[in-house]
Amino acid sequence: MPYQLVKSSYIGFETYIAGALSHVEGDFLVEEVIGEISEDTAMKIEEALGGLEITLTNAPLIPLDDIDEGDRQLLLKALQTLESNEVLRIRR
Repeated sequence: MPYQLVKSSYIGFETYIAGALSHVEGDFLVEEVIGEISEDTAMKIEEALGGLEITLTNAPLIPLDDIDEGDRQLLLKALQTLESNEVLRIRR
């Protein structure tokens, strides 16, 4: 069963008026499905990173040489657009 590669971004709004009125601000978690990867690739990433969340900090630990070519290309494409405040998550 394939796993989904999902990019998550948090968008927070800090407004003076919301703080002054003790009102909840409108924060968002935006998720974009990038594509599907194989179970084998997901397990290799989980083993290397100790979890299924990829950031720019832990991305170099991914064993790219051991991953299927199609999954590797999708992962590299997703990492090229990843920003420091974003996370790639692998979901079933």
